[in-house]
Amino acid sequence: MTMQGVGPLVHVCDGPGGLVVWGLAEPERWGVGVQVMVEAGEDVGAVDLDGLGEVLEHLDAVVAEARRFVCAAWGVTEEAAALDGPEVDVYVDGWMLRFAEGDLPCCEPFGVGVWFEGQRPVRVEDLSEAEEIVD
Repeated sequence: MTMQGVGPLVHVCDGPGGLVVWGLAEPERWGVGVQVMVEAGEDVGAVDLDGLGEVLEHLDAVVAEARRFVCAAWGVTEEAAALDGPEVDVYVDGWMLRFAEGDLPCCEPFGVGVWFEGQRPVRVEDLSEAEEIVD
């Protein structure tokens, strides 16, 4: 499957809880990991791929906004949080920007996520107890 302006998606692996994980065929093009996750048997075309393209086109601004949102929600400075290693996780019902690294206690071992509605951050998610997705 090819996304307009973003490139083809490739099957990466089967993840936890019956998820099927897709990724970009050329992730280095965007400088960020992208995972598109759908339930087994669900069509990856049900994901808002145009929205993903929009996120990737404005990635620097999205990452900066997510970083500010986490720090404001938890009352820490950006320097103290040291959030880095952004990745984009897309689902049929929405998307999350995940910082894979950071100096906050909840960042071990999987980072911290920021859920978005469109381009607006709406919720911070502690991923310290999430299940690992293995390729």
